[in-house]
Amino acid sequence: MAKCPDCQRELPLSGKCPFCQKAGTTGGGFSLKGLLSKPPQPGEGTPTTAPTTAGAPRPLAPAAPPPPSPESGAPIMASLRARAGGLGAGMAPSPTAAAPTMPPRPAAPPPGPKPPAADGSPSMVAPTMPGKQPVAPGTELAKRPPDHGSEAGDSDAGDPKGIFSSQVTGFGDEEMECAVLAGLLNDNYILETASSKGLVIELFSTKYSRAVCKAVLALREENREGSLIDKIVIKNKLKQMGLFDLPMQNFLNRVMAQPCPTLDQVLHYMELMKEQALRRKLKEISQNIASYIETPATGGGTLETFTNGVIEDLRNVQKAKTTKRINLIKDEMKEIIHDIDQREINGEVEIIGYSFEPFHFLNVAISGFRKGFMYAIAGAPRRGKTTFTLELATAVATNCKIPVLFFTYEQTKKNLTYRLLAKESRLNPDSLQRKKVRSDMIMDAKFMGGWKKMQAYMDYFYIIEATKVDTVDRIRSYAYNVMQDFNTEDIMIFVDYIQKMPLSRTYNDEKFKVEEISTELKALSIELNNPIMTISSLSKEGCMIDANPNAERPTMYHCKGSGDLEYDLDCAMIQAKDWGDTKELYAQLQHKAEEMGKDATRVPKVDVVNLYLDKNRDAPEGIYSVMQYLFFIEDNKFIELGPKYEDDRYRYSKIESLVDDLIQRNYIVFHDRERDAQLQKGRVQIKLKNI
Repeated sequence: MAKCPDCQRELPLSGKCPFCQKAGTTGGGFSLKGLLSKPPQPGEGTPTTAPTTAGAPRPLAPAAPPPPSPESGAPIMASLRARAGGLGAGMAPSPTAAAPTMPPRPAAPPPGPKPPAADGSPSMVAPTMPGKQPVAPGTELAKRPPDHGSEAGDSDAGDPKGIFSSQVTGFGDEEMECAVLAGLLNDNYILETASSKGLVIELFSTKYSRAVCKAVLALREENREGSLIDKIVIKNKLKQMGLFDLPMQNFLNRVMAQPCPTLDQVLHYMELMKEQALRRKLKEISQNIASYIETPATGGGTLETFTNGVIEDLRNVQKAKTTKRINLIKDEMKEIIHDIDQREINGEVEIIGYSFEPFHFLNVAISGFRKGFMYAIAGAPRRGKTTFTLELATAVATNCKIPVLFFTYEQTKKNLTYRLLAKESRLNPDSLQRKKVRSDMIMDAKFMGGWKKMQAYMDYFYIIEATKVDTVDRIRSYAYNVMQDFNTEDIMIFVDYIQKMPLSRTYNDEKFKVEEISTELKALSIELNNPIMTISSLSKEGCMIDANPNAERPTMYHCKGSGDLEYDLDCAMIQAKDWGDTKELYAQLQHKAEEMGKDATRVPKVDVVNLYLDKNRDAPEGIYSVMQYLFFIEDNKFIELGPKYEDDRYRYSKIESLVDDLIQRNYIVFHDRERDAQLQKGRVQIKLKNI
């Protein structure tokens, strides 16, 4: 068949492209001016002759009759079905259908009525284009102009889904529609998610793709448990619905041959299909306007009535384009009442969100990581922001058994994995990378213990080495694909850290960049209905405040690039070193080492870190706003101490009992003194090697 010179689509039998409204001429696009009818020109609508190369006249193919106007009694699609051969009742095969293996047919007979079929119904033969041989139907469905009319019962005038239907012939992207149908057939999770995101039959542009989608949705309604939908099942369902014939079988074979797309691809294709369907609707509206302008007396009523109808149609198109559905609060109240009634039966809920025990006090203070919330933790360098966030991430994966994505923009995946193994085995990361672990009985025992602990979450935990291409949109794609792999709606995302995240466009001011990223991450947490936690670095001023042992401490306003980050957060946390408790801890560790005859100059490096909850939306009643943690710097390990009390009078006794408990639980191990340490006391020894 001939192709349109503008859009390269196959021309229908009328020889006129339904998208560009052109017939072999240049110029592109659809315009309202082109819809206005023109007086018949010589040679239009009647057979004419054209000179051949030899000068003898040659008969041209008769032009197809023009489609009836919307004001006429017969619908537009009736003429299209008569020319192209529609599904009709039960999707009967078109008169020209033939099996792909049959030999080529002779030349098509001249146009005109054909003898009645076996059932007594008259059939029509479409004229062929000059110089073209008829293509065997079913060999390539993309070559045949499909019927774009909606099936009976697809949509009603009062149904909001009907806005995607149009009586105007329009071609969608057939390859894209086949890919979406392949995802619906091969993955039940894609089917459920696509249905919740607004999948309707009217998004598809051909009668074959609509029929397959209708059958898939019907099977989903019949069995909500998600039974297998394969080629045989969908074929039998199409036969039950009277929608199966030879062209449908070829189309179904093409769909089944498609590789299964990812969930993110299907959702993106659905948005493109929605755009195409609404453009077809706009095209129909514009044709109605053109017809009313040309012949206002044939229908449409008064000008006020007609314009009111056009305005209503345009508003429906605008509402259908929005991705978010708005519902009355009554729907939410029904779910709330259901939750309250369930708690009367099953008991109270201790934690609303995802639990991250053993950080008990913080877990209770923020009631877990809640769905749709955005969290951030800020702090100066060497305060353990990444280590603390890794502790929270692995705790969520261990307790909730949900996929957790950890995006790092400054470290490698292998390095972070070593740090995870170090915190679980309580071995130094440097020792794990340099020394013989399996030859040392103590180190090997610790290593095996850490490996066993990591087995609790290693099947749910992802570390992604993010680059400059991993924007928020890419993170969204990762999240949807992982949710599809696990067949779950639950996921949690960690970002280390927000100032390193790229954007699709460049900002000269870092303040606007951080604000844009923060806004997009918050929107992503609401879209996914899952929590997102990010790390933020402090500005130089905030680092200076934390480096001095005074009464001040940094806040979220000291975050690098933007102090407005707090407005997008549901929970804002600040890490700061507790200089008083850390100093007292080191003093008692040195005193304890001397009592035990150990080296008092080589005590373990442990800091007391305070975690301030500067913002805690919907916080439980009576919770503390400051938590204290022990940060074992050499082992990359955090241990929760509990709330910090304002009264420092009991600091000595609190630290003393803490040191005794750490020694008893083997968290604090002192180094032995060197043999000649007593003899060399008070002297400085310098030992040089390789001189």
